[in-house]
Amino acid sequence: MKYLFAALLLALPAIASGQVYRWTDEAGRVHYGDKPPADRKAKAVQDRISSYAGAAQVTQVPAAARKAAAPGQGSAQVVLYSTVWCKYCQKAKAYFAGRGLRFEERDVEASPGARREYDQLGGRGVPVILVGRQRMDGYSQGRLESMLRAEGL
Repeated sequence: MKYLFAALLLALPAIASGQVYRWTDEAGRVHYGDKPPADRKAKAVQDRISSYAGAAQVTQVPAAARKAAAPGQGSAQVVLYSTVWCKYCQKAKAYFAGRGLRFEERDVEASPGARREYDQLGGRGVPVILVGRQRMDGYSQGRLESMLRAEGL
């Protein structure tokens, strides 16, 4: 049993990276798989973005990605890629509001443009927070404070 569990854990990245389809067979049973059957009408299942769990990671944002994800008009120097259900996104927004810090929020599930930018950044979970030349995947208030200080905010 533990070997089956280990094999399943090893297969998860491959499973998570592909599209999932849903279809109903002739007996009315619902099936899911990564390849729809040729003789059945299958519907692509919408993929849901995960929330980062664990330690937040801070990296440098490549120049090309910074241009694609540049804040809109105004003085915001911080961009938050988020979803409405993400508790870490909510913590980040509360922190920004508490500091009176201007930021631009981009909901990656509600906005196709935000999703394209998020995909171009290689996002694999939310939140993704851009502060100048730095990027945080996940949320850590301490690390975010350091990023903001480094950018003079």
